[in-house]
Amino acid sequence: MDGTDECTGELRSLPDWRVLVVGGASGMGKTGVGRALARRYDVPVVEVDDIVEALLAVTLPEHLPEVHFWRTHPQATRQAPESVVERQIAIAEALAPAIEAVVANHVGTDTPVILEGDYVLPRPATPKGPVRSVFLHEDDEGQVTANYLRREPEAGPQRHRARVSVLYGRWLAAQARAADIPVVAPRPWEDLASRVAETVEGASTEIVASTRITAAQSLPKSPAA
Repeated sequence: MDGTDECTGELRSLPDWRVLVVGGASGMGKTGVGRALARRYDVPVVEVDDIVEALLAVTLPEHLPEVHFWRTHPQATRQAPESVVERQIAIAEALAPAIEAVVANHVGTDTPVILEGDYVLPRPATPKGPVRSVFLHEDDEGQVTANYLRREPEAGPQRHRARVSVLYGRWLAAQARAADIPVVAPRPWEDLASRVAETVEGASTEIVASTRITAAQSLPKSPAA
């Protein structure tokens, strides 16, 4: 199916998917690869953070307590990493209906988009269907700490945040593998977008999705999982 470029009036080919989900924990490179893929496929990016902000603006804490949790309990970010991760999982579950509504809208209106964010949960999808998913995971806490330091040098080394990110990422990766969704290692950064595109376009996920994690490296199941 073709679409028309509003600037040139020329026809351009749409990708054979309608929603490309790029998931994974914070500090894994989702934003960069999402933007690179948006340029590659000439489609917009929807960030889950924007969905969260919209829900925060139109609801009260009593309506969606999990979504408002970090604002109503800011001190909770300093809890043990495992406790923070369990809260992140609960928030992701609370956001799932809103995210799924956005996905369904883009499929229904035939408008391709890349959806990226920390709170996207792996959901079973047909490999050649309208919704494709790829999850990024970096299992080296030192590398994630370095990623944060490069992105936010004014904050100094954020080791606690990196630990949370790796633990949450392990959980997401295990869930993705269980749903037959590819998990891609961010490094080397130079060809990450190409590797993700190869995965989406049907390349062997046994090659491009190799990481150091295994399904055994997951958190104990949380009550919200």
